[in-house]
Amino acid sequence: MKNTYERIVEDIEKDIKNGCHKAGKKLPSVRELGNKYNCSKNTVVKAYETLKNNHIVYSIPQSGYYIVEKLIKNEETTSSVINFSTGNPIIGNMNTPDLKHCLDRAVDIYRNNSLSSNSWGGVGSLRRILPKYLSDFQVFTNHDNIFVNLGIQQALSILTQMPFPNDKNLILIEQPTYRFFMEFLKFYGAKVIGITRDENGIDLNRLEDIFKKKRIKFFYTIPRNHNPLGTSYNRLQRKAIAELAAKYDVYIVEDDYFGDISFDSRYDPIYAYSDNYHHIYLKSFSKIIPWMRIGFLVVPSHLLNIFQQFIQLSYYYSYFSPSLVSQATLEIYIRSNILRKHVTSIKKELSEKQKVLRKNLCTLEEYDIKCIGGKSGFYSCLQLPHYINENKLVQDLKKQNVFVFPGARFYLDDSFYKKSIRLSIACVNRNDIDRGFEIIKFQLEKYSKGYIY
Repeated sequence: MKNTYERIVEDIEKDIKNGCHKAGKKLPSVRELGNKYNCSKNTVVKAYETLKNNHIVYSIPQSGYYIVEKLIKNEETTSSVINFSTGNPIIGNMNTPDLKHCLDRAVDIYRNNSLSSNSWGGVGSLRRILPKYLSDFQVFTNHDNIFVNLGIQQALSILTQMPFPNDKNLILIEQPTYRFFMEFLKFYGAKVIGITRDENGIDLNRLEDIFKKKRIKFFYTIPRNHNPLGTSYNRLQRKAIAELAAKYDVYIVEDDYFGDISFDSRYDPIYAYSDNYHHIYLKSFSKIIPWMRIGFLVVPSHLLNIFQQFIQLSYYYSYFSPSLVSQATLEIYIRSNILRKHVTSIKKELSEKQKVLRKNLCTLEEYDIKCIGGKSGFYSCLQLPHYINENKLVQDLKKQNVFVFPGARFYLDDSFYKKSIRLSIACVNRNDIDRGFEIIKFQLEKYSKGYIY
């Protein structure tokens, strides 16, 4: 027989699912529920705290308990479009009340402040708390080495343009890789070469040969939660990359854009193995706090002066620093531990979606599809057999309201290209994944029965 507090929890969860309570509206008071269930105040509070710990409700002091909006927005409902093509979560899937709270606090605290010409590297109070935050990821640095900016792309554009002490001019990128940076490199006319990366990582002998024989300025890498593969380097590979960079005077630009969301508690970034001279560490919050564009990078001390010069020059064509409100909101997010709570919620949801994804990926083997990823971050990659035309598959699925992204967009040129499509589970729920794969398999079945393209 259930305890009274367990019955209260069960009844409230049932009422939420049945639409009896609306997001943002106050739930029945402790006194009301005490009268309804003929129990003590402590019993009701225990029920509400259980719901709160399960991220179903949240509390506001001197006000009461409210439904977490994410629960309402992310119920396993159906929609006409299944969007596997984007890696950007929608705001509606986030814990909006917490965001509003941090935003309100930011406005209250910083209403008498403004961004000055001396704050191009970020608000001082935010920069000072970031070293402690980073230490949880085995990234140890001083606040003077941290620059808060609008995001990873902003930082990468500056690093591409500025000279490095090694006096080299080639940029090495993984193949495949983050397409926006690759497209910028082409647009800017940078000298760039690639190195193949697959489900097993990269060939370290090949990497050493490139470092030794080519004039590599820096190697841009996404060690974990790789976009588009959805894979991560193992510890030996990360350690070897750091050692080779130091040996051959090559800088590592490590894009840890989704570093907060890791299911491996023992994972250390490449930075943890570096000599702190040849390493630049990038971090972004766009995947976990998508309503504001903000990130930061850690720059070694000997690059500070030249990097600062290029930040100042960048103001002629773009704005480096995020808004004061964005920086202040992130600061409160970190100080109040709401970010930690938020990350826990995202990890729980992502873990559930990844289980459904992996189950569905296994069903594609009969169609000669090679499935990569699905265990790390949002992404997975489907490498296609010879009889399937990548672009036609993308278009045929689009006609059935399933959006996927063509793999060709992630490759530097045809010499690296592998026919594929990228899937992202950032904007889909578990029902979407199941429904989407049924349509994908239906299309693959048509191709396998004689529709050769």
